[in-house]
Amino acid sequence: MLPELVQDLCDRFLSLVDRELVTGLYLHGGLAFGEWAPSQSDVDFVATLAHRPDAVEVEALRGVHAQMAAYSKTRFDGPHLLAADLASDPRTVPEVPEMMFTGKLEVIASPSWMIVWHELAQGGVTVAGPDLSTLEIWTDKQALRDYTVGNLDTYWRRNAEGLARATPADLPADKKERDYLLAHCILASVRLHHLLVTGEMTAKSRAGRWALTHYDERWHRVLTEGLHLREATGTSGYADQAELLADVRDFLAYVVESGTGRSVAGT
Repeated sequence: MLPELVQDLCDRFLSLVDRELVTGLYLHGGLAFGEWAPSQSDVDFVATLAHRPDAVEVEALRGVHAQMAAYSKTRFDGPHLLAADLASDPRTVPEVPEMMFTGKLEVIASPSWMIVWHELAQGGVTVAGPDLSTLEIWTDKQALRDYTVGNLDTYWRRNAEGLARATPADLPADKKERDYLLAHCILASVRLHHLLVTGEMTAKSRAGRWALTHYDERWHRVLTEGLHLREATGTSGYADQAELLADVRDFLAYVVESGTGRSVAGT
């Protein structure tokens, strides 16, 4: 059973779209692993379509997502593609309309689909349309591993190097945004390292709890803080934002180096 908010958003989306165009709705991300953090999670979806949408239909989808954003602050993000696309290497799939975390619907081809395909295959949730178990979904463990190392070596390396230059004044003033950013840096990076070490995908909080058993005690305090910020439970272990930022910076650099075998500039 889906969390009430997630089910409500899915029902809302399906009530707004043209059901002759949208043939299926599937969820991945943390929900594929039974994890939902009400204060921080978004809803990651894949919508399957009867055909490639024309310009008018793309604009209609853009209007649907504008209504979704007005309806709820919880992000409802994902691509709109053909079910047949899931049987192909995601690197070969053409550009499709995708609702981005930025709040805009763009027509793109995304390297992150490598993660999406594998999450759907491992534990995706069928909301509408043919059950995922009946669909052919392309997977390749080595390709997934290579993508994960590359993601750590590019996106997360840039983040680590950016944090090395940051001060508490550079963090978002809004507490919710600040908590999300810090928890994301801690736990989303750990989730990637978990895959490289164990060969299995998992959700952010589960990765954080795994890391408490895998990493040196030096990192336990910041890991516990990441879980506190994501799950809104317990109390903070930091009275000083500068100390927390320094630990997040050092931890992220450590994860990037551990996952790629290369040091981060400035560390």
